[in-house]
Amino acid sequence: MAQFTLIFHPRAAGASGTQRVSVHADGELPEYGQVWVWDMLYAQQLFALADHPLAGELRELLELWAVNMSSKVFQPWDHIRLKGHLRLSEDLELLRPESAPDAVPEGVQEVLLEVEGAADGLPRIRVSPDILPADTRFWLVVALAQYFIAKNDLFARELPIHLLAFRKYHADINLPQTAEAAEEAPFYAIQKAMEYFQSAGSAR
Repeated sequence: MAQFTLIFHPRAAGASGTQRVSVHADGELPEYGQVWVWDMLYAQQLFALADHPLAGELRELLELWAVNMSSKVFQPWDHIRLKGHLRLSEDLELLRPESAPDAVPEGVQEVLLEVEGAADGLPRIRVSPDILPADTRFWLVVALAQYFIAKNDLFARELPIHLLAFRKYHADINLPQTAEAAEEAPFYAIQKAMEYFQSAGSAR
């Protein structure tokens, strides 16, 4: 169906705190499906990070952004982009994508996200390699979200509501490091976001 190759480039001299990532996309993924894929990736990586401190930092980064953005989802989109509200982290730099390299140069890490369709529900995703450093898992989630935000206003509008639904699920139902959360939280987020936008649309 689709695959995304994320290239984690060496940090630039003088900007050691900035993670540089390029994203190369192959295949077709409908715009409405991007947030589903990202929800599953987020839940999967939180489960993989388990009790690592970066799991809490990832949630804090994204949830703070979501709280700030949730009141702006119906504002004019050009204004929101101009004000920089769609930037998830000052420590991420998305580089212009080039062709996916045949061989990974030294000092560069490549992560492949494969998306396969499923007739009975959400698509399935697979991340390879299976074993990744915690830092890579953190930036994998943030970089793919930033990539989809740049490509798709629908994703950017829906993401804050999905993140707030994740926060509620993790607070009220299952912690993010549980297998139940990895499986159920994306469905919960999708359902709650759908209810929110249907309700908001009726009220407008």
